[in-house]
Amino acid sequence: MHDTRTHPGWGTVSPIHRTVVGSLLLYLSAVCLCTFFPFPVHTDTALFLYRQDRWLLLTECGLLLIACISLDDRQRQLRLPQRLLPVVALGLLGLCYAGSKWILFGYQMSRDEQMAVFDSRVFSAGLLVQPLPSGWQTHASALNTSFMLPGVHPDAWVSAYLPMNAVLRAVVGLVADPVLTGPLMVALGLISLWKCSRLLWPDDREASVVAVLLYVGSGQILFAGMTAYAMPAHLAFDLLWLWFFLLNRRVTDLAALFVAFVATGLHQPLFHPLFAAPILFTLVLDRNWRRVALFATGYVAICAFWLAWPDWMHALVSGPASITAGTGTDYFNRLSLTLSKGDLLRSREMGANVLRFFAWQHMLLLPLMAAGIAVARREHLAAAFAASVILPVCVMLVILPYQGHGFGYRYVHGVIGAAILLAVYGWRRIVADRPWLRPLVVRTTLAGILVLLPLQAWMARSFYAPFAGIDRRIKESGTDYFIIGARDAPYSHDLVINRPDLSNRPIRLFGEEVDGALIRSICRSGVTVAMPTSALLRPIETYFINSHSRRADKRIADLSPRLSAAGCTVVRIDGP
Repeated sequence: MHDTRTHPGWGTVSPIHRTVVGSLLLYLSAVCLCTFFPFPVHTDTALFLYRQDRWLLLTECGLLLIACISLDDRQRQLRLPQRLLPVVALGLLGLCYAGSKWILFGYQMSRDEQMAVFDSRVFSAGLLVQPLPSGWQTHASALNTSFMLPGVHPDAWVSAYLPMNAVLRAVVGLVADPVLTGPLMVALGLISLWKCSRLLWPDDREASVVAVLLYVGSGQILFAGMTAYAMPAHLAFDLLWLWFFLLNRRVTDLAALFVAFVATGLHQPLFHPLFAAPILFTLVLDRNWRRVALFATGYVAICAFWLAWPDWMHALVSGPASITAGTGTDYFNRLSLTLSKGDLLRSREMGANVLRFFAWQHMLLLPLMAAGIAVARREHLAAAFAASVILPVCVMLVILPYQGHGFGYRYVHGVIGAAILLAVYGWRRIVADRPWLRPLVVRTTLAGILVLLPLQAWMARSFYAPFAGIDRRIKESGTDYFIIGARDAPYSHDLVINRPDLSNRPIRLFGEEVDGALIRSICRSGVTVAMPTSALLRPIETYFINSHSRRADKRIADLSPRLSAAGCTVVRIDGP
């Protein structure tokens, strides 16, 4: 049954049709935005919007139209027995773990993921930083020191990220496969979201069911849970923090501060405070000065600790032969460097990010969030959730609108819980007058699971496959060293992945950093060095719609005689 009451500017258009039209407008916005990016000199955001998200949005339009056929009013509320919640959480854990192996090939695509794995291995060995052998200290840049603490001739190396995501992986690795870390965070996030919704609406169990459906229907949550990104932990710990905060007891406030310590130190120190600040501001509005003092003191100490962390680690990395200061080590220097670069595509990047975010969420998240905005005008906590969602978008628009890889928009991943709870506020506001929403949310959730998630899985697998295939060929080469250029193909620099203790074979090197001194250091009789041909890298170029480059072939022609003259045997890894 459709609601055909009139609304200013909409005539007799029903809310169902407005939802479909809104989804169609998102699709048309994605198509239009693709034309505003300069091709072929495009950003990854534009590429993914072009190759993935516009098709997801178009599919969502079709699914919404089908889901709206013959909708009947349903007065009986949606139910999910609480005993089934652990079953759902375990199902998500298993799905994310299997997906990490079968969909993403067990491969860490981005440097962020690689650094999380790198640091977890350092911490698992009982170290804070990994010492570098003296022979490699002068050639550390050839090993790929991107996203590591800066320094020339360092004594040791470790990533420039905060450590808690890697610590979580190291702890999980003590008892199980560390790849389970992301799936465990997805399961923890679901349970924490349920607990938050029960505390917010103790007399409305349907609200918790809707929250679970919006969570389970989020492709961004599920696919991020298959990776080594810190984002699943950001979401889980933000929701765990909110659960403790809503309990409003002294012991749970202290527990919330401990969670805040972990959450702030997961990856970058900005994300959790941006989530928590609007919610903590409700304490000021309520004049709850005791809790204000407790949380203010706690967060000052937490932020001071983590802002100082990079300087402490840089002191461990530097040694007597190091010739650079910690420029770019602390967060204030990094922020200044980032802001000084500027970004001519800033607004277009963020527009694409927002479109990508909703393309990977439950189909009803946006319309229900819009309904929740009306509640935010009169309820402090709803307004705080809205601010928690909007604030990181505004901040990242200024600081760094470009996110690189990711499913949806990962810089707001930690606030998906706030977006869902805001949407539940909207649900509660409108469902009484529109009981057809109940079958609609069930249908769209099923459509998302049965249609959108497989489509997103295919898209994710297609993106990871070229890199994972080349990575496998490198591992199977059986050589001592592997040399590739940082610009031989898009993101070819991310194929230079080494273990902290350099126990991997082959050791991978940047071709641009392989000079005569390094050749003399590594080459002797019996040592084999592999290099890729341009044909091996062609699948990457094809995915990124790049013209085929001959850089890799030119590097083979340039380096092979020099390596052979020094005693190395050169092996070419050719395409299929």
